[in-house]
Amino acid sequence: MKQLSMMSLPAIVILCSFSLCQAIDPALLYVKPGDMPPMHFPVEETVKCVACHPLNIKEIDGYTSATMTLTKSTMGVMPREEIAQRVVEVLQGKHGREIFVLATSHNNKPLATIIEFVIDPKTMHLYAMSERQGEKLFQMNENSQVSLAYVRPAENYFRETLGVQIVGKAELLSGKDPGFAEGLEIYFPTILYMLPEMPKDPASLQSFKESIIKTKIMTRITPERIVLRDNSLKAKNLRVFQVWEQ
Repeated sequence: MKQLSMMSLPAIVILCSFSLCQAIDPALLYVKPGDMPPMHFPVEETVKCVACHPLNIKEIDGYTSATMTLTKSTMGVMPREEIAQRVVEVLQGKHGREIFVLATSHNNKPLATIIEFVIDPKTMHLYAMSERQGEKLFQMNENSQVSLAYVRPAENYFRETLGVQIVGKAELLSGKDPGFAEGLEIYFPTILYMLPEMPKDPASLQSFKESIIKTKIMTRITPERIVLRDNSLKAKNLRVFQVWEQ
């Protein structure tokens, strides 16, 4: 009996491995039009279900049905400038920057990287500094399309939701590129608090800045779409999701 069981094990493993490799039926990813569920986002009556939940499989554009709903309805929408202001408040953090997950890809292979970014309140550009020869840099150099995700830790994320998703284009800048100096003015003040001993005199500060210019690669991301998820907006009769587009 033991021999039979052992002989059957490879077949079971192969069968399980084969099952895991199978893609899900795309039809299961779509919601059929029907009665609006009680937890659905508020939308105008003129917005039809099929506008956000298509019955036919179309090209993937990166939008979830929830995000598509937000682009169709104007109920509970904040003015664009207020969305940007709230996003900046969230992403500036305590010392001017926050930790993100950066998603890059090359040859259809994704890479997720933990990285700190600083946001420019005037342009909404995000800046980061990196050591040379990082894998993410090679990927962004070949494919400028990137995505960022930030989330504020919470005991109950669904009740205390606060996060930002960003889709945009990345540029890699060296110290010789004009945009580097502009980004460094935004990024540099956020570095100083991290140092064991902060340079105090102007000469030391300038020397430190020049070392960054010579040795670092700057990533500048221009957002095309920012999705803010902020549960505190409910108290203002606003929707939890707000979409800012370039």
